[in-house]
Amino acid sequence: MKGIITIAGFGTRFLPASKAVPKEMIPIAGKPLIQYHVEGLVAAGITEIIVVARDNSHVVHSHFSPDLELREHLKESGKVDLLESMERIDTMADIVFVRQPEDLPYGNATPALAARNWLTPGEPFYYMFGDDIVTGDVPIPQQLLDTFYRETPAAVLAVQEVPDDETHLYGCVELKPGSDNEMTRIVEKPAPGTAPSNLVQIGHFVFTPEIFDVLDGLETGKGGELWLADAVDALANRSRVAVHPIDGVWMAAGDPLRQLKACIEVSLRRDDMREELIAYMRSVIR
Repeated sequence: MKGIITIAGFGTRFLPASKAVPKEMIPIAGKPLIQYHVEGLVAAGITEIIVVARDNSHVVHSHFSPDLELREHLKESGKVDLLESMERIDTMADIVFVRQPEDLPYGNATPALAARNWLTPGEPFYYMFGDDIVTGDVPIPQQLLDTFYRETPAAVLAVQEVPDDETHLYGCVELKPGSDNEMTRIVEKPAPGTAPSNLVQIGHFVFTPEIFDVLDGLETGKGGELWLADAVDALANRSRVAVHPIDGVWMAAGDPLRQLKACIEVSLRRDDMREELIAYMRSVIR
């Protein structure tokens, strides 16, 4: 199975930084966000990865490419641990970069169409948005793959349960009557008190090639964009789409405040940062 990571947006909420650097390269506790995504896929056995990006993907490409001068510097400096970590980044996955064509409509489903020619015909694939992060003992790709292989649906959708007063912020999943894990549709940002459930979609999916049958006939939706939620709804109308409540903490890192929260959450899970960070936060909170 191959994996697709989408980083084709403009990152407007991170301007001016994202003018030159994709927001997925902005670090979370010292590591670029996209590296967490690649490591999660690799941990689940997915080592062939397609990154769908705009023209500024050279920064991401450089991150996952060998830097011989850096390697030599680390070697001469005796920084063996750093050298090994850099070599691991260079070799842990086979990554190809695909530019999203301008003739395709804008939207979060469009990267799937852009990557189609690089997928293996007839095989399922993993699809993920590039601006979220999930921490947990079992990487989220492995969680979704376990559900996919156990139940063999047309797709698996990762979901997270949120409090009642937050459902209006997300796309909420409506389950089929009598089912606890088969969806019928996604209700985008329902009015308070009208959400069909407390399960909200997050940016991780496993799809069979049937999703392309849907996308080929899907019209653009709100704002003239090609929405993946619309495609998933259409797929659920014709086939079984399973939902998987994730075991972990989901954090949307798509704007500076949420990115800062994600940094804190990840740092608190690191033994080399936790105690000093806690002490610092206690010193500045008044």
